Amino acid sequence: MSAVSFALSRAHGRNIERYHRLLKTHLTDVERNYIECRLSQEQAALAAIDRPYQDGAHADTGRAVSVY
Repeated sequence: MSAVSFALSRAHGRNIERYHRLLKTHLTDVERNYIECRLSQEQAALAAIDRPYQDGAHADTGRAVSVY
């Protein structure tokens, strides 16, 4: 795993932990839906890093990477 992949993996992992903590608090339906959506996106991004090659192509090909 490259240094960049490792850093991205840690960032996504921390975001996932934060979203799980937020889901344990009192939230409106809109807030809960937003956090659940973001949690799903972070989990998908982390899974994509963990499996760098899909169908013989690099997982980062054609995919924008967010730094936020």
